[in-house]
Amino acid sequence: MENKSFPELKKLIFDSELSFTEKEDLAWLFAEATEEELRAALDLFTEDKVWIKRISDNYHSKKIALLADDAEMWKNILEDEEKLLKKKKG
Repeated sequence: MENKSFPELKKLIFDSELSFTEKEDLAWLFAEATEEELRAALDLFTEDKVWIKRISDNYHSKKIALLADDAEMWKNILEDEEKLLKKKKG
């Protein structure tokens, strides 16, 4: 099944102010996403482009926590995610 939203999402990412490496990493994150996941990200990024940087930073933090095998860091990242999501909904 072709993900119709991926090219549009990728364009938003590559038009952002992220570094080239961050853009590539974030695009790869969504490369295997379902159309539903892509659409949700596309809607979020279109609504407020600040979310592109937030998601990129969060993804980068998770990669560091995994590489460091740091459970406490991972827990803190998830807590920060929860706060962001509550703020977004509120």
